[in-house]
Amino acid sequence: MILIAAAVVWLLILLYVTLTPRPSTIFGTRRNAQYDLFAFGALGILTVGFFWQLLFTPNAFMPAGGGDLAGFLYPTYHFAQEWLMRGVIPLWNPYIFGGSPFVGDIQTALFYPFNLFTYVLSNPIQYRDLEYLSILHFYVAGAGMYALLRYGPLTPERRPLNRFACLAGAIAFAFSDFFVTHFGNLNLIAVAAWLPLIFLFFALALEAAIATLPNLKAARNKSLVYALVSGILLALAFFAGHIQPFLFILLTLALYAGYMILLHRAQWQALAILALITCAVGVALSAITLLPALELTRVSVRSAFTYQDAAQFSVPPIELIGIFVPGFFGRGPENAWGPWARVEVGYLGIFPLLLALFAIILRRNTKTLFFVLLGVVGMLLALGGYAILHGWLFQFVPGFGQLRAPARFILLLDFGLAVLCAIGFDALVSPMSDAARQSFQRVVRSGAWIALIVALVSGALASGILILGQGQDPALFQRIANAANALGFFILLLAFAFALLIIRARDWLSARAWSWLALALIFFDLFSLGAYIDVGSSDPTLGYQRADIVEFLKNNSGLARIDSRTDVEGLWRPDTGLLYGLQDVYGDNPLVLNDFNSYWENVGGRDSNAYQLLNVKYVLTRRGTPMPSNFASAFEGGGGITVWENQSAAPRAWFAADARVIEDGIELTTTPAAAQVVTITGYGPNEIVAQVNASQAGYLVLSEMFVNGWRAFVDGQEVPVVRANQLFRAIPLAAGAHQVQMIYDPPSFKIGAIISGITLVFVLGVLGWLALRRQK
Repeated sequence: MILIAAAVVWLLILLYVTLTPRPSTIFGTRRNAQYDLFAFGALGILTVGFFWQLLFTPNAFMPAGGGDLAGFLYPTYHFAQEWLMRGVIPLWNPYIFGGSPFVGDIQTALFYPFNLFTYVLSNPIQYRDLEYLSILHFYVAGAGMYALLRYGPLTPERRPLNRFACLAGAIAFAFSDFFVTHFGNLNLIAVAAWLPLIFLFFALALEAAIATLPNLKAARNKSLVYALVSGILLALAFFAGHIQPFLFILLTLALYAGYMILLHRAQWQALAILALITCAVGVALSAITLLPALELTRVSVRSAFTYQDAAQFSVPPIELIGIFVPGFFGRGPENAWGPWARVEVGYLGIFPLLLALFAIILRRNTKTLFFVLLGVVGMLLALGGYAILHGWLFQFVPGFGQLRAPARFILLLDFGLAVLCAIGFDALVSPMSDAARQSFQRVVRSGAWIALIVALVSGALASGILILGQGQDPALFQRIANAANALGFFILLLAFAFALLIIRARDWLSARAWSWLALALIFFDLFSLGAYIDVGSSDPTLGYQRADIVEFLKNNSGLARIDSRTDVEGLWRPDTGLLYGLQDVYGDNPLVLNDFNSYWENVGGRDSNAYQLLNVKYVLTRRGTPMPSNFASAFEGGGGITVWENQSAAPRAWFAADARVIEDGIELTTTPAAAQVVTITGYGPNEIVAQVNASQAGYLVLSEMFVNGWRAFVDGQEVPVVRANQLFRAIPLAAGAHQVQMIYDPPSFKIGAIISGITLVFVLGVLGWLALRRQK
């Protein structure tokens, strides 16, 4: 249905642009706008073709096993949707790790418009919806790259690139290794997909600032509009929910701004101001999430990252062979092998690589040089701990010290190569000078001989490793066979690529006919090697489908927690509680609070006093797993899961008459009192209400995580919230009956919301004012 609706909308736009007598203000003149719309439609059709299994077959799922898409994002988005549809912004998540900030977790993408739209259309959200969102962002990446290549200032003479060239670059980027490998990291690719459009408007802003126009004021207005739009898109990318590619985008903009300032020193002030405007608008619009995120980062395990942590998942230098032969060390998680973790290697096709080379040879100018440099920087940073550059970034550039997986910097390499691919394609189909044609023909002749030698060596190597693998361990032989197959396919693609180059060098076909063949080869390459990676046939949400256990827990646990941090993994997903309203003492999220992590690591066994304070009533294990004597079997569920009842669990809230004041709070000197003294009458993601009958002065103690931002009111009067036993919240009380209300009201969220709101009104006002001035 969505595909049909999208096709209808696209056809209506195409008819309007084709038939309207007025020129289009977006795509240029009426005469050329329809062809660009055809290109955008073609990218949509190609995206559907790439993911045909997911879209048209019921038993295909991506990624195989679900990955983070099923294990983390699906329950997280479900929780966000549930409360947003109730009209509540869930600032706090009580369902994992004993409770943690939700609004400060960028990965939740709480305010991302695409997610909000999905929540309205599909309630409750399904796993398929997340797959569709991933697919949609492949299209966003391709369409954005086409727009950048077609309308961006990528040539010294500021002329648009050939449409076939733009399509080639768009296909190469959208279906490159970065996106294909990270299909299950929806928030990661959602942010990365906006890079081309952000860069387009940023580049246009800087270009307008240095352009010599008759009307200087018009040029300044135009550059300001482009900078503001770039900032808006930057905020949109931030809201998509992953800080790493967002910082990559900022790094790309900073490098381009610095590069342009070096080239145009006379206009350095204007260029610097525009760069600051773009970044300031993007950051200010994002403040509603950014400020709480900064606060969360300071108290999460990421705050204690060492360089060894940050350098995990670097690209080993030997694996760079994957840029040319992506299947040599295995293509996809099942077949990946080597003495390192599987990482992306930046493959975007053999022919696009050759086209990028011709961009360097035939279009030697400052525009081309930047994307060469960007690609080199991206590759060096992707090497992580294997090269020095990443360490400098970790130590000296704010933000990068809390990130791991340097391999993801390969995004910058793919971005640079995709642009160079389009520039090279354009160079080959555009009229050439005699010197350029002779240079092209010489390179093709020399390259053909080199390619022949490489093919012969690769073929001999493939045959040799197959022969040597005979009689070896079956698993080893399978790896050898996969490497040999990868080399064989590389030889085939290389042969096709040079056949096309020879055809072009000898003018055997028209530029248009040759362009169609070139696009077909790029399509065949990337779709053959990427479309079937990580496709599974089993439903990734099966680990959530434990109806009998869920029903038992919901009927019996009350406000008490469960504990699935056991051998039950694989039968029960850690974040199941987010789907069914069950509070788990652990979960699946990389942003674990430092205090909780420290407490958990030192809690001892499940029969310790420290464990009892966590209010864990039920523990899930595989059938037959032994448990301490304070546990009794409570329920035998399907799938081989046993539910154990903890008969020593502390209540969620209790009254403590005695406590010892310590440096950062209090330390309880008595065990939890009878639960009847405290009654919790209201509980939500942002608020807890309790009735307390205290016979003497003391503390109301809650088995809830202590985090700055929680406020307490006793009988309407605000009182301080203090830390108890390192981890929990406590509120001082006088003797008597009291109503206690706790609300999560972090100042960072309120301040961020004000900054975002004011910035949005200001930016829209400036854009409206400039539009009115232009009409006058």
